[in-house]
Amino acid sequence: MSSIGKKANILKRLLEHCQKRTRMAIGFLEVDDDVYECPSDPAKLMGLLTEEFSVEELCACGIANMEDAAGGLVPAITDGDAIIVMRDPKTNEPFELLTKAGCLSPGSLPTLEILCDHRTQRMLKQSDGDLFVAFEIEDVVILRACGLPATLAVGLDDLPLEKLDQFCESFSLSCLKSERCVSREEAEAEHKDQSAFHPDDPIRRMAMDLKRDQSVSSSPSSTVAGPDLRAQSSPAQLVLIGWKPSELSVDVPSELKAVVDHLDQLNRFMRVEVYEIGLWQVDEERVEQLRFIAERHNADCFETALLDALDEIDVSIVHFGKKKLVQGPPADYPTALTRLQEGALSDGGLGFPGPDQRKDAWSDVQRLLNKQIVNPLREAALTMGDPVQRTLLMSMAEISNVFHAQTALVGEQLNRKIVDGSAQLPVDQFKNLMAMADRLIDIAKATKRCTQLQSTIIESQTLDSPSIPLLRHSEYQ
Repeated sequence: MSSIGKKANILKRLLEHCQKRTRMAIGFLEVDDDVYECPSDPAKLMGLLTEEFSVEELCACGIANMEDAAGGLVPAITDGDAIIVMRDPKTNEPFELLTKAGCLSPGSLPTLEILCDHRTQRMLKQSDGDLFVAFEIEDVVILRACGLPATLAVGLDDLPLEKLDQFCESFSLSCLKSERCVSREEAEAEHKDQSAFHPDDPIRRMAMDLKRDQSVSSSPSSTVAGPDLRAQSSPAQLVLIGWKPSELSVDVPSELKAVVDHLDQLNRFMRVEVYEIGLWQVDEERVEQLRFIAERHNADCFETALLDALDEIDVSIVHFGKKKLVQGPPADYPTALTRLQEGALSDGGLGFPGPDQRKDAWSDVQRLLNKQIVNPLREAALTMGDPVQRTLLMSMAEISNVFHAQTALVGEQLNRKIVDGSAQLPVDQFKNLMAMADRLIDIAKATKRCTQLQSTIIESQTLDSPSIPLLRHSEYQ
């Protein structure tokens, strides 16, 4: 029997002696079927397991620890709060258990292992792809009951460097390579191209086939007792939880700072871009709303309110521990435009902390653009007696409205493309902006010529007035 099948059998035997969880801290929510209670008689369970499996096999799965006095089972099983089963999407067989101490298998990260769980994958597809990282097993149970994919943060305060590439790939975190690494990879690729064997060379072809077979047989995916992490459909996005859902408290988990500090070190020393790791904190008003609903035991309203609270997720963990700058509404258009540009460049170019902030910034820009530029031009146009001047100023007002809005939008898109490393720039939009700018200049010149012409004529004078100077013959021919 393979190691995967052996581990699945061990976990199934263990779960046969564990009851499914029926209640949680928020008692009216329904617990999912993959949440179990810890065994009531660990010593008896250990005896039953050793009758069928060797101690070495139990220790390899992380279930047993012969140095532990509590019946040989690890403390996470003997005195834990809950056990969450991770199941293979294809076979529905258990491949890992999540306890208050993390995964049972030594060296496994809950944030990575949970991505292969069938229930988690389904919830990720139904949601926006956010994987919520909690610091208490009970918080994970609560979030899963509300349809949110969740796991524990165990190991994120000291992420093993050998798992760094897999971690970045799983959560779409760009890891900038040093110039030395890039040069080495380019040299290896060039050497590989130069040493490529001819398809008609049987000796080299046999050698390459043998080398490929050896690499496949010794690959980690063939020996690890669990599904391949590469089987997940698409990368998820990490969201650290900065409050306590199971207690309905705004208190920040004490372990959060250590995780944020370690991720900051990965950013500084390993060049891992951690800006896209989210932070979910709620205010007291939101918690009071959840408490109000919880007291009335309405599961649907509670889930709806919890999902509404997702709007308070900050884009980046870089906001953790920082006081949010409280600014009043801008007083003029240049200030509003400056705030929009600063917001678009914040957090490494990822933009505003949330969609509401970006929407408010755009609203301020449009409001002050109309108030200080567009509307004055329209009002000036309406006061003009000359229809030509009236038309010119009205055209200038409408084109200015579109021109300024498009300029701000293109600037924001350009910043995003630069940060993403996109080589394609909005050339067509630039051309349209330049054409509108030329049009504005032409209108301004025409308006100035009309003004100069009108200033030479005094409206009170008539052709019969002797004060009107006669034009020379050359001036009116």
